[in-house]
Amino acid sequence: MTTGGLIYPDKEPELYSSESDFDDENDTDIPYYEQTVNEIRDGDQYVCMICTVELDSACHMYACDSCYRVFDYECVREWALKSTNKTADKSWKCPNCYKLNHKVPAPKRSTCWCGKVVNPEVNDLDPNSCGQTCNAKACVHGCSKICHLGPHPECLIPVHIKCKCGKHSKQIPCSKSKVLGDSYDCGEVCDLLMPCGKHTCEKTCHTGLCGPCQFVILDSLPCYCGSESKPNIKCSDLNVIDYSKDASGKEWIGVYPCPAVRTLHYSCDKHTYVEYCTSPPSIDKSQACPFSPRKLKTCPCGKNMLKQLDRPRRHCTDPIPTCDNVCEKPLSCGVHRCPYTCHTGDCMDPCLIITKTPCTCHSKTFLTPCQLHDTPHCNVKCESNMSCRRHKCMEICCTGKPTAKKRDKSLFLKKDRNDETLVEPEHICLKQCNLKLSCELHDCTWKCHPGKCPPCLESDPNDLVCPCGKTIVPAPVRCGTKLPPCPNPCIKISEGPAACGHRLGPHKCHAAGTECPPCTANVLKKCRCYKQQEMRTLCLVPADQVTCGTVCDKPLLNCHHKCLKKCHITGDCDTKCTQPCQLKRDTCGHPCKERCHGKLPCPQKLCHEMVIITCDCNRRTMQVECGATSETPSNSTKQKLACDDACATLQRHMELMEAFGMNAKPKTTKEQMESFVLVAKNFDDLKLPYSELTLTIYKRQTRWCDQISTLLNEFIDEPFKLSLHLKPMREPQRQFVHELASAYSFYSESQDREPNRSVYLKKVKSQSKKPDISLEEASELYQQFKTLEKARMQEHYASKVTKTYVNIQVPETSPPPPYQGVNAIVISGVYDSSQMDVLKPVVHDFLKYTLVKSPQYKFLNESNSVLIYPEDLLTMTENSANDMKKVVPFIKTALQEQMLASEISTCQVDGNFTVVPHDS
Repeated sequence: MTTGGLIYPDKEPELYSSESDFDDENDTDIPYYEQTVNEIRDGDQYVCMICTVELDSACHMYACDSCYRVFDYECVREWALKSTNKTADKSWKCPNCYKLNHKVPAPKRSTCWCGKVVNPEVNDLDPNSCGQTCNAKACVHGCSKICHLGPHPECLIPVHIKCKCGKHSKQIPCSKSKVLGDSYDCGEVCDLLMPCGKHTCEKTCHTGLCGPCQFVILDSLPCYCGSESKPNIKCSDLNVIDYSKDASGKEWIGVYPCPAVRTLHYSCDKHTYVEYCTSPPSIDKSQACPFSPRKLKTCPCGKNMLKQLDRPRRHCTDPIPTCDNVCEKPLSCGVHRCPYTCHTGDCMDPCLIITKTPCTCHSKTFLTPCQLHDTPHCNVKCESNMSCRRHKCMEICCTGKPTAKKRDKSLFLKKDRNDETLVEPEHICLKQCNLKLSCELHDCTWKCHPGKCPPCLESDPNDLVCPCGKTIVPAPVRCGTKLPPCPNPCIKISEGPAACGHRLGPHKCHAAGTECPPCTANVLKKCRCYKQQEMRTLCLVPADQVTCGTVCDKPLLNCHHKCLKKCHITGDCDTKCTQPCQLKRDTCGHPCKERCHGKLPCPQKLCHEMVIITCDCNRRTMQVECGATSETPSNSTKQKLACDDACATLQRHMELMEAFGMNAKPKTTKEQMESFVLVAKNFDDLKLPYSELTLTIYKRQTRWCDQISTLLNEFIDEPFKLSLHLKPMREPQRQFVHELASAYSFYSESQDREPNRSVYLKKVKSQSKKPDISLEEASELYQQFKTLEKARMQEHYASKVTKTYVNIQVPETSPPPPYQGVNAIVISGVYDSSQMDVLKPVVHDFLKYTLVKSPQYKFLNESNSVLIYPEDLLTMTENSANDMKKVVPFIKTALQEQMLASEISTCQVDGNFTVVPHDS
């Protein structure tokens, strides 16, 4: 490109510099836009900024109307289309001066410089010019230059303009008329007659009216009533209405009203009235008395004639009779009427009638005097939605609240959300939005508005490139554009190991501001409590977060308990113990249930543990509260149940059964079943006619179960009724009926579908009968059995725990014998010790994932081999040896590919590093 620097939009256009500037000295005074036409005419000098092709007279051209830079028409059209697709307002900028444009050039419709001819013919002498007069509307005369590139020349046609007062006129060039306007100041005094008709205007040449007369009259002039006079009055302040005259016949001309008030007499010389300074002033005793009997014919309210009141008046001083009607004369407010009874004198003024007036926001109503013209205000906040629908109006008693309520009830279309003409003026939000745009970098500069903020229109002229340089977003890059995920590996992988010393794991390229993934190499670290010196964990785990999971179990300082925390930092044990005491009480031996009280003695409170007391034969049992205190022993030692007749009967029964060695048939009487409760080991030993499920349901729903039991008893007592169909019920209830029917030996089945499914019962001939005991009695026996069973279980567990505690013996275990076997790796075919630096990293990459601790490397000169053995050679475990055997094939393959060794195998080494061959 031969032309020089670009034109910036904030500066005036400057001349382009080109190679021709150095070749021809006569062209230095030619404007840059004419120089552009000369270079296009030559055909090999002027280059399009977009496509970098030399323009000639045969090209279709487009010129910017701001900087006059010429482009190839198709190039600038393509530029504009790409830019409008990226902007919200469909605008594009000139590539040279960045002027904002909204009109995209039409396809295949390039014009000449003046725009009159579309697709002009080739003009070799004046490229892209149609040869016609430009005639652009730069002024009223139009541009007279031939179709040209660049600014229009100044119009020199003379025009006439007048001065502001219109007295003079002159000729100036048309181009200067834009600066001076249609008029100018001649500097002479106006001297026009003022509205008073006596004085003239003293202003210099001006436009418009001369205004009021400002001439000051120095003489003293009287007022309308003649009570005072004053000097230095402006001519415009004089107001002559009429001649003024007093009682003596003296006349004068008043020019202004004074503040004086006069008291005058009526013609009767008994009543007076007040008059302000008016023109002409009234003469004392010149007006007839309004209270004269000749003038006053009605009562004060005007509703009744005085003749009808039978109270004749002869003089104006006689009292005026009144009627009994309400006055009802219009008051000065113009709304109400006088509420008083017919009276003399003035009516209520000002009007003091109380009215109900709503406040400004119509939230409350106030009682106000009629003459209170101000609208009352309440103390209620408006809290209506502002136009932005984000803020609320905090104005007290807002005038726009009634309209806002109607607006909230009306439906708004989505397109009308931003239409502020539909919102009352009081609720137009004037705050700035200041929300973050979608780019999360810039703030919204709009006024507070509803809906989403506009897209960010900022852009970056530089390409957006990922750290590895293989993924690029070409410029211009719109603000908020994110770099797409790069599929290539991160460049830091090849830069060497990380700060921790391990090699970075494979991962994809990421943004420059983000860190690489943390190291996931397996390492050995100490746990927080230092009980485990080698805990296998990841490198990324901090040292203060490595935990072995074992309970601390250290004695606490202030009590007899031990710390229950799991693997914590040394010295971080519990300072305040919250465990239960659990020490045995001295009075009864039960554990103390109180919260840990340190090394203080257990509080001497009443023991609430439950204990069992029995009779002498252990048939009868009862649970009671221990109740032991420091002064009272436990109830288990001082209370005893007395044996009853059932105990003696059971004792004889058991002796007979033991003597005869026979199994008696199930007993069916209640007394016989009660004896089974004492000796039964399970539910079947009770010999009850009901199932355990039936008795369990009866315990929960006794009332309903009694109704079903009564219904079955009535059914079995009726000999002629063979079947019974119960009402529909739910599945759990039907199951109870089936279980209870089996105790009566009834045939039962469920019929119909849900939700009308019910139970059908039928008597079985010679089998159906009532159970030996009722359901209520069987439930009592079952509850006694459960109580005894629970007591026996507690005694069983208590005795078992006691025996285990006494008989525990910890056997002495002898340490396991030391491991004898493979404990080292030998690599043969190593030329010298210099290869150790290359060999170590290869072997270490495989051994770091095994249980081999800190592998040591030793070069054996006599055999040109390398011995690899763990740090704990003599105490090595069998698991470590197995790991060593598994990685030998992989190490062998890696070393042979790099030609670092010829053979590798496992071996056994003693304390003197004597190698004992071993099969690998």
